[in-house]
Amino acid sequence: MTSQPARIERRGLIRLASAALASAGLPVWASGDTARVLRVHSPKATREWDYSANAPWDHTVEMTPEQPGKIKERYFDYINGDTVARMLDLGLRELTGAPTATEAWRLLLPNFAPEQRITLKLNMNNASFNEAITTNRMDQTMPLVNAVLDTLIDGLGARPANITLLDASRWFHPVIMKGRCRFTGVRWVDSKSPDRWDHSEAVSFTRDQPAPGGQFWMPRDYTSADHILNFCLMKSHGCGVTGAMKSHFGSIPSPKMLHEGMGTKSYIGDLCATPSIRNKVRLNLVDATFANWFGPVWAPRPWKTFPQPSPNSLLLARDPVALDTVMLDHLRDELKQQGPAAPAHVVEWVAGSTFLEYAMNHHGLGIHESRPYRRIDYRVLAL
Repeated sequence: MTSQPARIERRGLIRLASAALASAGLPVWASGDTARVLRVHSPKATREWDYSANAPWDHTVEMTPEQPGKIKERYFDYINGDTVARMLDLGLRELTGAPTATEAWRLLLPNFAPEQRITLKLNMNNASFNEAITTNRMDQTMPLVNAVLDTLIDGLGARPANITLLDASRWFHPVIMKGRCRFTGVRWVDSKSPDRWDHSEAVSFTRDQPAPGGQFWMPRDYTSADHILNFCLMKSHGCGVTGAMKSHFGSIPSPKMLHEGMGTKSYIGDLCATPSIRNKVRLNLVDATFANWFGPVWAPRPWKTFPQPSPNSLLLARDPVALDTVMLDHLRDELKQQGPAAPAHVVEWVAGSTFLEYAMNHHGLGIHESRPYRRIDYRVLAL
């Protein structure tokens, strides 16, 4: 009697296909024909934060003589780190088709070895430079960073001394950032770190030239890194969305020189086409547990287009253009729902953004398209 072949379940097929494509140099999650974007959602990602009690949402948290009467309540204290870690695990596995987060990193970080250097680019655009002051304005927070470090160090075997947390143009607060990091021995590089620029690599501008000019070098922890992980936020900005691509403004010495008209100019695409960014960013990871549709320098705002006022989401993608496309569409939907509450200038930002088309058509950095998506494989997962 001829034996029947063993039945391979769908997940097993995905794993086999992923391994085959990876060995051929063709990652299944971003083949060039399509780009996978995942959103992992859990209503338990945050505890309920009273948005109305914290209006006007841009205040300092500590009560000081300069800021009397403010309450000591930080939105990021309402993030559930354990839930975020589980969301990350699910996202990594579903993005790559790997059975574990560790195996997912092995697919995302090609030929990984413990001595290799990994840079985590964090977005600290609103960071206070005063140790005595923090704000409720949105920046990267530590629960997601700790979850990633856990999977890299305890899971993959990366060495803490070879991992750099970086925002070269801003500052890491010693209490709310460094003091909350669960892993000793990692490196921190910010605006107070010496000798952080590599003059041998800089942004090459194509269609538009910044005026006035500036210095647009890459950080040494980009040029010397083997892998870069880009941590992003979901909030509106003058280019439409801060997201994955504009986040790298924190990686150059003169980011303010690129803000004028950046939504329609070549600046963002040119920056992200710089070799260290284009060739080394392995994953774009969005912390959307809290998010902001109102503007880039404010605290989180309550949303109407998600099941809870807080989006309670993580988004993951290899393709930064596709990821920003999806986030920009979320912002458009939200601004429409907000109606008169949406500032006119923010509606204009989101409606007039063309930098994603340039990034795709001129630089080939990823996929941008209008809905309904055909080449962007956008999936929403519930935890």
